Amino acid sequence: MKKTSEHCFVICPPGVERLCARELESLGIHVLAQETGGLSFDGNLQQLYRANLWLRSANRILVRLGTLQARDFPSLYRKASQLPWGKFLRSSAQLEVQVSAHHSRLNHSGRIAETLLAACDRALGSGTGNAAATNPQQLFVRFEQDQCTLSIDSSGERLHRRGYRHCPSQAPLRENLAAACLLQLGWDGKVPFMDAFCGSGTLVIEAALLASRRAPGLQRPFAFMGWPGYRAGLWQVLCDEARQQQIVPVVTLYAGDLDAPSLEQAQANAARAGVADWINWQQGDFTTLLPTESEGLWLSNPPYGLRLERASQLPALLSRLRQHQQARLPGWQAVVLLPRQLLAKQRPRLAFRHGGLAVGLYPFSALP
Repeated sequence: MKKTSEHCFVICPPGVERLCARELESLGIHVLAQETGGLSFDGNLQQLYRANLWLRSANRILVRLGTLQARDFPSLYRKASQLPWGKFLRSSAQLEVQVSAHHSRLNHSGRIAETLLAACDRALGSGTGNAAATNPQQLFVRFEQDQCTLSIDSSGERLHRRGYRHCPSQAPLRENLAAACLLQLGWDGKVPFMDAFCGSGTLVIEAALLASRRAPGLQRPFAFMGWPGYRAGLWQVLCDEARQQQIVPVVTLYAGDLDAPSLEQAQANAARAGVADWINWQQGDFTTLLPTESEGLWLSNPPYGLRLERASQLPALLSRLRQHQQARLPGWQAVVLLPRQLLAKQRPRLAFRHGGLAVGLYPFSALP
């Protein structure tokens, strides 16, 4: 890549944009603009690699390939053929195209994708095609008012897929959403953490990664590793720097669940993440998980909806949670993730969508 800077767009879950922007700024990356579901920045390869390595709340990072105007397919083919495809794709690469089109003359997503694949073939001098491949490169295309924006995905698998969760339980919380909850609450690993409904362990594992200052992307590959201009040496330097920052958590992390198979899955996931030894595991009802410390953060994603045999069980559970915290853990900051419709009059600390539901973070004091 000859250019020293690329225009990048970070896709994140709607509702966590501010947290993602804060993460980028902490990495020394200036945010240019923010919109629902994402934010943009201009950065060099080092900043692009670093963002993929360290961002906890993001979904993926796209790099702008080009922008063009087209009101017919011949124009789209001609203009797209002139884009710098070779910066991001090898002649042997397989390419998947995802198209969204609104308020444009060209709105047939299938034909748009075919035209762009043909333009890519012409530019690279060989057939990239869209046949199945183990690690295909992805092209994201957005048509709006006859303007076509083309972006190459630098991440590959979505960034929430850290590589440790092979055994998800029912209704698992995505890793980046779990991290967003921790970031929103300002938890930095200086006080104990507890999740009494740990399920597949996502919240406590993300807490362990934060407490140990471990980069979430250390254990996985990225799409940019297949680009012609990939700098393996630079990536190795960034990974080495990240490992040098790691520490052993100075606080205890507690995780419990009533369901034994779920707890076993959580332990297996934590082992793959390399954090299992830092977590105090216990099977049983939430009332049996009693930390010895007088203060800390209790953050849980308790069962609701399909995770309960009957929806009528939830009010009683929430009442027990609030009473237990007040009686046994009064010094702990206690926060719970719940569907927003259950606490419509309460303002959540953070709001996003999870499992098709609008959910929010609420303190136990807001529970009925």
